[in-house]
Amino acid sequence: MEFFVSKSIIGFAAHPDDLEFTCTGTLFKLKKQGYEIIYVIVTNGENGFKGDLNISRKERVQIRTQEQLEVAGKLGVKNVVFLNYSDGFLLYTEELRRRLVKIIKDIQPEIIFSFDPANRKYDNLNLFHKDHRVVSEAVFDACFAAKNLHMYPGDAHQIKKIYFFGSHEPNYFEDITNLIDFKLDLLACHKSQFPDFSKIADFVKNTISRETDRYEYSEAFRILEVKQIS
Repeated sequence: MEFFVSKSIIGFAAHPDDLEFTCTGTLFKLKKQGYEIIYVIVTNGENGFKGDLNISRKERVQIRTQEQLEVAGKLGVKNVVFLNYSDGFLLYTEELRRRLVKIIKDIQPEIIFSFDPANRKYDNLNLFHKDHRVVSEAVFDACFAAKNLHMYPGDAHQIKKIYFFGSHEPNYFEDITNLIDFKLDLLACHKSQFPDFSKIADFVKNTISRETDRYEYSEAFRILEVKQIS
């Protein structure tokens, strides 16, 4: 994969559905401002599958891939990169970091979305999933390595901002009140994940979208401004 996209954003996710839970309202608004959105899905998400338990791993991967592509079509995401690591077994390796650096250098995004590596409260089994933790650190380190002149091949590239989602210390809230139904429609594409989507919709509307009283519904981030000081 080698392509440069002017005025672009990369959303890094450990699994299909991570970005839909956390930031699609904000991504949609940025897309309306002229940004091109690229999804990078690190694992296949096959072990979170809650559909027919008798189907093969290959079929589970295919279903989760198609669900993510359905989301992309609705959101207007033209490029979805699947790295095809096994769900639940992701390791922070040099190969993983190298692949992430190459993606950042090829695309040269202004903004990156990812899990917050600062989170270490371990008070939620889903939020602190091993794959989430690995991706958060690998993306953070890849952002540093991508701007370094010597660590990896290719022209150095420094991003401008990282939007960390799933943060316990958010410093920014994006109003998505008018987009909450759209967000839920995107999340509902992951049918294999949600036997009873009404429970998920209630969780999104009444828990994770209610972290501030400023807006009826919002998405929360810890935004890091990336500044070169030397």
